[in-house]
Amino acid sequence: MKFTHSAIVASALAALTACGGGGGAESPTPPPTGLPSTGLYASTQYSVAQLKEYKDVKYSTRPNGGGQFTSDRTRREEKTSPTLTMLMDIWVPPNATANKLQPAVILIHGGAFVAGSKEDHQAKALSYAQAGYVAASINYRLTPDNETDAATRLRAITHAAEDMANAVRYLKANAATYRIDTTRLATIGSSAGGALSLTNAITGDELAGTVSDYPGVSAKVAAAVSTGATLIDSLVDTTPLLRFDATDSPVQLFHANPTDPVTGATWSGNVLLTQQRINGSGNSCVVVDQGTGHTVDLELGGTWWPSVQSFLWPKLRLDALR
Repeated sequence: MKFTHSAIVASALAALTACGGGGGAESPTPPPTGLPSTGLYASTQYSVAQLKEYKDVKYSTRPNGGGQFTSDRTRREEKTSPTLTMLMDIWVPPNATANKLQPAVILIHGGAFVAGSKEDHQAKALSYAQAGYVAASINYRLTPDNETDAATRLRAITHAAEDMANAVRYLKANAATYRIDTTRLATIGSSAGGALSLTNAITGDELAGTVSDYPGVSAKVAAAVSTGATLIDSLVDTTPLLRFDATDSPVQLFHANPTDPVTGATWSGNVLLTQQRINGSGNSCVVVDQGTGHTVDLELGGTWWPSVQSFLWPKLRLDALR
């Protein structure tokens, strides 16, 4: 799906140029040096059988805004349900104990805010859990026909962003159960999920029209990774919708160059402006040229892992845990 109506795009929250779709050509920038290629947090340490799985964990409930659902797998029954319950799957590796809490990652699927499921990112989540991270993959509210008018589009993105923030808060509020070090938590999203990762990094606790399910618990994370999305649209000034602060979560932004084949977002008009606004606030945004595809695979051990590792390693202070 591609944004085709300029009025809708212009009105969309944070001008989130993100849709569904898979990856494309993978031509990563040269990998950084000086980081471990094996060992805890860097490579597979455990089998899937060694992980403790928490399936379909409820983290938020909201009224159905009209034909909404939370997953492709439950679309039919949920569209007519008066309420929706957001679920996540969590995997806890054996190195995570009450005496040694571990870093955590949240994987966020794409699908243009109208499709997708937490199961889409299960393999990616497992790749991190098998390396020693607590890993979660989340569902969030999906809104059909969300490009038919500006108000529906805005509602779709706001609802998804609210769910994203509450997923972070849930894991923090229940950190003892899942053995999570809440100061070492990162979000990793693709396409629409990448937009949610970016939005939460910049304004997770400040987004107008959203409510926290966990009062006193912040949605702020230590690091946010995104592919296939930006925070800037060339048709509108999005600064009134976002609050950029030096204390926001640092961002790593993977994007197509020169133009995203799905969203039409450009390197100069979208990516670099996103980076400038984030860096201009005193926060940090690192951009990575991912080639010509809409998204790339960011699983641990994959083609782009060296770049992701170079970002996460200092942000999650992983050297201190090894």
